[in-house]
Amino acid sequence: MLMRRNDSLLIVIDVQERLVTAMDSPREVITACTKLVSVAKRLSVPFIITEQYPKGLGETIIDVRQAAGDKAVYAEKLEFSCAQNPEIMKKIKESGKKQIILAGVETHICILQTALELKEMGYNVFVVSNAASSRKSLQHVFALQRLNHNGVDVVTYEMVVFEWLEKAGTDEFKEISRKYII
Repeated sequence: MLMRRNDSLLIVIDVQERLVTAMDSPREVITACTKLVSVAKRLSVPFIITEQYPKGLGETIIDVRQAAGDKAVYAEKLEFSCAQNPEIMKKIKESGKKQIILAGVETHICILQTALELKEMGYNVFVVSNAASSRKSLQHVFALQRLNHNGVDVVTYEMVVFEWLEKAGTDEFKEISRKYII
């Protein structure tokens, strides 16, 4: 199944100041999440940015906040799974989208639990492997394996972008490939 921009909702999970910097590859995750948000915004793909206990872990990292702009939807949470947060689930349902693209941290905790629960609810879930991380690379690798084993598609940033674009030669393709392809 291909990711279609008209049926996609991007959720960027907990890419926060004190959390993301503790990850195995923080700069790669920050860059990929920033570019995903930028491309989603450019292609009118809705997105939600979550923050796990922002009083203790800080706001979403500045790169992502700047890419998201003033009208971005942020959701605070204490739950590891976004699917356990009524406010986030309300936003997901209101979007009407069936394909949920997940990026952020930590792969083996919040992303894994969110992905598995959303899959169980009937959503088509995609985890962007190079826009996600854990503090230890082993945790990240095993989470991706478990997700894949449970029917969640593990994809890359470029897979998302090129599937959303669908074809070359358009003004969108030229702009996005010039600015945002890693």
